[in-house]
Amino acid sequence: MSFEPALADPESDPGATWALEPALVRRLARHVVTSKLGLVLMAIRDAESRVMFCGYNPLYYKLAVWTLSAVLCGIAGALYVPQVGIINPSEMSPANSIEIAIWTAVGGRGTLIGPIAGAFLVNGAKSWFTQAFPEFWLFFLGLLFVLVTLLLPDGVVGLGRRLARQRAAPCCPSPLRRRRPATSAARPRPPSTRPTGTSSTSRRSPSPSTGSGR
Repeated sequence: MSFEPALADPESDPGATWALEPALVRRLARHVVTSKLGLVLMAIRDAESRVMFCGYNPLYYKLAVWTLSAVLCGIAGALYVPQVGIINPSEMSPANSIEIAIWTAVGGRGTLIGPIAGAFLVNGAKSWFTQAFPEFWLFFLGLLFVLVTLLLPDGVVGLGRRLARQRAAPCCPSPLRRRRPATSAARPRPPSTRPTGTSSTSRRSPSPSTGSGR
C-alpha cells in the first residue's frame, strides 16, 4: 500500500507539509498557553492545592489537556506514516515514547520551541549512533536523559537564555545592584540642649535657710 503526504503534493512541493503542519500546531499550542486555560494549567503545575482552594477543579483541566495532547499525537502518527511509507508494530515500543520525553528534556521543559530543538538534536545523534554504534544507542539515550536532568534542568533553550542574560548583565546592570553613594565617615553630632553653667550638684544643694536658724 502506498501513501502520499497530506496537505501537500510530493512532486510539486515536498517540503510544504514539514513547514505548514508544525507551524499550525505551534500556533495552536501558543494560543492554549496564553489563554485562561493555559494560565490555570500552569497554576495547577505549580500549586494544585491552591488552585483547588480558589474554586477550580483540576480534574477537568487535566482531562482537557490530556485529550488535546492525544489528538495532537494521533495527528502526528497519521502524518508520520505517509512520510515514512511503512508502519510496523515496533513503532509502538516504549523506547519511542521515552525518546519523545527526552526530546522535551533536552530542548527545555515549559517552552514551545524546546521540544522542537530537542527533536533535532536527539534525532541527529540517533542518526550517527545507529550507524557507528547501533548496539549502544539505548544506553546513550538513557545516559543523555540522566545528564540533562542533573546538569541542564532547563534544557538547551534554558541554557541559551541564561547565557544571554549573563552577557546582557554588564551592559544593563540591575538597579538593585548599583552601589549607593559614599557617605561621610564622621557625621557632626547635634549640639547639646543642656544649659551651660549649671551642674547636678548645684541643683541639689540645700537652701540657705536650712540649718542656719538651728
